[in-house]
Order: sequence, then structure tokens, then C-alpha cells
Amino acid sequence: MGNVDALKALYVAIGGNENNFVATTNSEAINQIATLVSSLGGIPAANKLLPDVTAADNGDVLTVVDGAWTNATP
Repeated sequence: MGNVDALKALYVAIGGNENNFVATTNSEAINQIATLVSSLGGIPAANKLLPDVTAADNGDVLTVVDGAWTNATP
């Protein structure tokens, strides 16, 4: 799989329509992904790998419980 194909897969994974992906170079693909993410107000919560964090989370540790991230005691 080439870079543009991999970036297309990322574009679709974060909610883009495969038929709207018209990039043929890496920079075009990255720009198209950035435009999509911006239009969504960020990556949709359903597609995030980790939860959002703030300075209040400093020192916290995460673990997976029932398929979801949750705080744990180190």
C-alpha cells in the first residue's frame, strides 16, 4: 500500500467519503484530511484512540476496562 492509499484509508476512517477523496500526492492527501478534521471540529469521539486530556490529568494512568479507556491507580 502506498502513502496516498494509506492516507485515503485514514480519511475514510475518520469519517470522509471515499468517493470525495481526490488527492494524488502525499501533501494533497494530508491537506484533504486536515480540511475534513477541521470541518468536523476535530476528530469525532467515536474515532479517537485516547480521551482528551488537560493539565488536571497530570500523573493519571489509563487502562482498558470492558473495551474502553479508564483511569487506573499506578
